[in-house]
Amino acid sequence: MRFMDICTWDIKDNQEVHSRYETWEYPKGYNVISEWFDISSCRVFIVYELENAEAYARSAFPFRDIMKLETIPIMTPQEAIEIGEKMEEEMSKA
Repeated sequence: MRFMDICTWDIKDNQEVHSRYETWEYPKGYNVISEWFDISSCRVFIVYELENAEAYARSAFPFRDIMKLETIPIMTPQEAIEIGEKMEEEMSKA
């Protein structure tokens, strides 16, 4: 499944974030599709696919003390509609 992370940090931590990121390598199973840095503020956007939950944990752990990480599942409107309809059907049978 695809996800997007929005990673933000305080301007006072900018140098530390840069230092960590300079030597950063994404873990096995965390497949980056694209990433963008917002040069007007302290944030980065990363779109990726995961092979397993451990890959996510290994990517977040080194930054959790210095960044706010927002993880958003990515799906097309049609995928979201299909999931919503399936859940509504399941709930109506409960």
